[in-house]
Amino acid sequence: MPRALRCLDRIQKRYARLSSLLLAALVLWIDIVTGTEIQFPLIYVLPVGLAAWRSQRYLAYGLAMTLPVLRIGLEFPWGTDASLVIADINAVIEIAAMLLYAYLVGEATARTRGLTKTATAREREVSQLRAFARMTSATLQGRGISPGMADGVAWIYLPSEGESTFEQQPITQDDVEAEIDRLDSALAAAIRELENRQQHLIGDMAAAESALLDVHLAMLNDTEFWKVCKQRVRADLIQVEQAVAEEVREMAESLDGSTQDAIRERSADIRDIGRRVLRNLGVSGEPPANHLASLPPCTILVVTELLPSDIFQLDRVNLVALVTERNSAASHVAILARTRNIPAISDIKDATALLATGDHLLVDAEAGTVTVAPSRIQSELFAERRSQHATHESAAAADPEQEPTTRDGIRIGLYANISRPDEAHLVSEYRLDGVGLFRSEFLFLDVAEPPTLDEQLAAYSAVAATLDPSVVVIRTMDFGGDKIPQFKRTESDFVFRTGGRGLALSLAEKTLFRTQLQAILRTARLGDVRIMFPMVTGVADLREARHRVAELIEVEQLARRVAIGAMIETPAAVIYIREIVKMVDFVSIGTNDLAHFILATDRQSQESPGALAFLHPSVLRATDHVVRTALNQGIDLSVCGEAAGIPAAVCLLVGMGVRNFSMNPFQASGIRRFLRQMTIEQMETVARDALAVTTLEEVQQITETALRETPVLN
Repeated sequence: MPRALRCLDRIQKRYARLSSLLLAALVLWIDIVTGTEIQFPLIYVLPVGLAAWRSQRYLAYGLAMTLPVLRIGLEFPWGTDASLVIADINAVIEIAAMLLYAYLVGEATARTRGLTKTATAREREVSQLRAFARMTSATLQGRGISPGMADGVAWIYLPSEGESTFEQQPITQDDVEAEIDRLDSALAAAIRELENRQQHLIGDMAAAESALLDVHLAMLNDTEFWKVCKQRVRADLIQVEQAVAEEVREMAESLDGSTQDAIRERSADIRDIGRRVLRNLGVSGEPPANHLASLPPCTILVVTELLPSDIFQLDRVNLVALVTERNSAASHVAILARTRNIPAISDIKDATALLATGDHLLVDAEAGTVTVAPSRIQSELFAERRSQHATHESAAAADPEQEPTTRDGIRIGLYANISRPDEAHLVSEYRLDGVGLFRSEFLFLDVAEPPTLDEQLAAYSAVAATLDPSVVVIRTMDFGGDKIPQFKRTESDFVFRTGGRGLALSLAEKTLFRTQLQAILRTARLGDVRIMFPMVTGVADLREARHRVAELIEVEQLARRVAIGAMIETPAAVIYIREIVKMVDFVSIGTNDLAHFILATDRQSQESPGALAFLHPSVLRATDHVVRTALNQGIDLSVCGEAAGIPAAVCLLVGMGVRNFSMNPFQASGIRRFLRQMTIEQMETVARDALAVTTLEEVQQITETALRETPVLN
């Protein structure tokens, strides 16, 4: 925020200086036209400018009135035959000019003061939020883009203003070729830097880093792009730094507006090579990334956006995690972070403002959370989970190419839970079978207007086209609880007020729901796309939802049938499961909400709601009832809650008969490793024993004993 205030102050002062000079020129012109003597017009122009500069609005008005009168008193040729009319006209014009000047500068000052007050208020609010986060050990929710867990200290990194801002200086026609030569030299130097780095790449990260360098080298060798920069220099007579900065900014903004994630992610690469070229032009001096090469011990780097070349400079010894405001899972930064095993979380809004250097943070990239100033209990629980996570990861890393089969050769389907289109590539990166849960809420949250049909179609199609012919299950919008859109909801306000969630809200929002179904059905032309309804509570809501899909299938004239599924995550759905399975093509058990509703617990207060709560005997028996009913009816069944990524829960679920799991992609390697340690018969025995007991402690003892006998936890 101080940067914003400094910017406002500079703007105000520049405006005052320019206005004073223009007024001085106007007064001189008036004196010449009216034929009066020119006697020091700056005597009163400068005081008015000073008054405006110092934001003294009313002083500027006062000087505008009094100084012309005093000047006339000095200039008027008393005792001569000079025309009084000319002197009067001169006085009136000058007073009018100075009043207009004082008014314009006063208005500019008022607006500047208003912006300053707003910025100051914003800074105060952020400070209060920062203090509140520390006092309450708040947990900030984002999304993981590189797996892992870390305990460390925040270090806020804000690139210097010199990287993107500089004084604009026009050039003459004679300087053009020299500026073009400077650009050619900077490009050659940047290319040499990358080629030299590519020759010295070693280790496991060499392939990923080399691929990134190839992309950046291709951009630096793109003669058409740099040709446009040179044309700017020739046409606008500006320095090459300004031409490069403007062209890079326009290109990056154009890519940011693309509906294709792969294209949108290249905007960071454009900004990165732009920064590299500007650096070689001498705009920003020493590379700011060098500040990242030596970090304090146990550093969790907090940035607005990390550019790909920054990763090369990061301190490999002291850096333990990354927290960014904007970097996607498909970005080169995320790919390199995963290659280097650096836990990373993105989409933490205003992270650089809410957090401060020195804050104690707990980063859980699999849950996508950052805990600020954790309590002792939070730290202890985190340390326990981190220890278990490290054990699982080290075991999984021993056999990275393993198939998800049990020890006796039974193939288990592993699918991805994703929240955004840019996460689709994680399916191939982690060798999964498709997308078992595509949460569509990201399109509807944090926007002022509902997404249009074209916007939704672009998002869904990007995933379907990327993964074809693999399965993509799109869950319709699941609003309610902590997921409430900002835009006006006239059709579903009553349902919101009465606590409705999921499918009930979708059915109430007829227009919004129809648009989403239409987008999904059109996407189905591109691959194996399926529809899944959340928070199903019985037959009536499911029947109505199916009816709306059938109507749209006729309208869209689809050539093939689209599979329809239901999420089983409410006690009502468990009770009506026999009727539900007759109306759908597949069901998916959402263990998180199912456990929450059955046990009547507060999900927000639980450290691991989908894992520990799932092991409760009542939840296990409800799950077993759903599994047996679905298998008896011969319909597809999967589990997509947090339990799908926990070995103990997977052991029980496979023992019950579940053969498909949808999970956070980062958990897939650990589950693969676990599955290879046990046979179907062993897991059936564990499930049978767990279903026969009546307390959570007994279930935990049974699963711990079974897992202790497998190498995965040894």
